[in-house]
Amino acid sequence: MGREKLKIIYLLDDFETNYPRDQNYIIKYMMEKGHSVEVIASLNQKTYYDSIYFPKVKIQRSPVVFRFKKAKIYFHPNIVRKLHEVYDVVHSFTFFTYSSLYALSLKSSIKLIRAEIGPPNELNFFKAQRGIYSLLISLYRKYYDYFTVFNEVETKSLELLGFSRRNIIILPPTIDFELFSSLQKKSIDDFITIGTIARISPEKGVHRLVPIMKKILENKPNFRRKIKLILAGRIDNSKYAEKVISNLRNILGSGFTYMGEVAPPYEFYKNVDVTVVPSLTETGAIVVLEAMAAGKCVIASDIYPINLYITNGRNGFLFNDSGEAAKLIIDILEGSVDLKSISTEAKKYATKYDYKIVYRKLEEIYYGNVK
Repeated sequence: MGREKLKIIYLLDDFETNYPRDQNYIIKYMMEKGHSVEVIASLNQKTYYDSIYFPKVKIQRSPVVFRFKKAKIYFHPNIVRKLHEVYDVVHSFTFFTYSSLYALSLKSSIKLIRAEIGPPNELNFFKAQRGIYSLLISLYRKYYDYFTVFNEVETKSLELLGFSRRNIIILPPTIDFELFSSLQKKSIDDFITIGTIARISPEKGVHRLVPIMKKILENKPNFRRKIKLILAGRIDNSKYAEKVISNLRNILGSGFTYMGEVAPPYEFYKNVDVTVVPSLTETGAIVVLEAMAAGKCVIASDIYPINLYITNGRNGFLFNDSGEAAKLIIDILEGSVDLKSISTEAKKYATKYDYKIVYRKLEEIYYGNVK
């Protein structure tokens, strides 16, 4: 006899069903396990994908009534009825969002929330100790049963904020390893194609590609006909994006391609050999894990949490400035880097982040079996 299926509700301000993210993988896993899964989220422009990626999930979306700073305030038409329903699990994403407060009003056996505080020396940690955020932290400590974090660094932050270690659950970012590991490059040619996939915004450091490409061609002018760069991602800042894309076109000419928004990102990985992640700040850095699972050589900023995943020179490379990144790319183009070895180690490392493995633990927590 199998265990009874759970009644689970997820609340999140933004739910883009065509993006592979940790919250989406959690919902996908529980759907595949046959649980009764419901989602309440704000209304967006891409509801078309809801039934494609989550055919067995009841997704209810509500218009945004107003915004408070970055939080979207939305009200579900059946909110009064929802207050009288009882769930086995209420799971919210994340700290300092409207959904985290909404979740407090619902009845359930257990309540979980994704913490997303980051390291003890970063902005969110200091923000959590001041004003309204400090009040929210107090509410979370009192009314939530479990707090999920990506790693031990975030665990330490929560402990410093007064959360009990026994209520903190480490759930690393996840990928669909089987899917990403099957993404082979479509064409075999003499070119090594470099790619970056990210939101086109300053914090993702896409502008760093400009000095990197300049330095490569300054040192190796003969690479102008050899280098191919693909940029993919949604434009969040139009003026910023226009400047970056224009500069890259001026430097590389026909060797540069902007693919636009690619969600899901599978087509991007089918076109590249090397993935450059030039971010200035990251939360989960899932793109690094996706690229590693796809067997790509990753060259990435030496920042948290990317430097938790990459062992420099073994399963990828880390850089601190454009000069270091340019030298790494030159070494790859000249054939002095064993891409096959890097690919093998990257794939081996990425296997442990498969969502089917990680969320077995979460399901046990849902059932009340904390290990």
